Amino acid sequence: MKTSLLSPIAAGALLASLTGCSSKLNEGDIYLAMAKVEQAVQQQDSAAVAQWLAPQAQVVIDMRQADMPEPMRLNKSEYLQLLNASWSAAGNRHSHERSNTRVEMARGGKTATAYATVRESAALQGQPVTSVSDEVATFAMLDGKLQITYVQATLLSMQ
Repeated sequence: MKTSLLSPIAAGALLASLTGCSSKLNEGDIYLAMAKVEQAVQQQDSAAVAQWLAPQAQVVIDMRQADMPEPMRLNKSEYLQLLNASWSAAGNRHSHERSNTRVEMARGGKTATAYATVRESAALQGQPVTSVSDEVATFAMLDGKLQITYVQATLLSMQ
């Protein structure tokens, strides 16, 4: 049976970076972090989402496509409140799917930017709603911990 050493090596690099042994990020760090955040969103676990957001994280939600004149600019606390309210309104009728994901590492490996298309489905006021957004998230090592420092979600469509 053929085995791959890539997974243990990537896991070791991630463990080293998350425990502060390395201040340089790699793509594996970012993809694993995104998977953990995605899992927290699927489980509607705002405490787990909060662990990945830097204390000074900014979240910008641009819904001009839905006739919202200005983007919403939220701090970490405001974003988590919005997330909880959205989940509460949707109940168990919420799904979140990420595709077209790619990661760009900054020179020197201190930060990385992740790009994805996000499709969300929920029931709002009893009516099914599906939205598609482009999402950009910036990751950085802060005090030896991988954190999301900035997120911008731009609504592309809503049905």
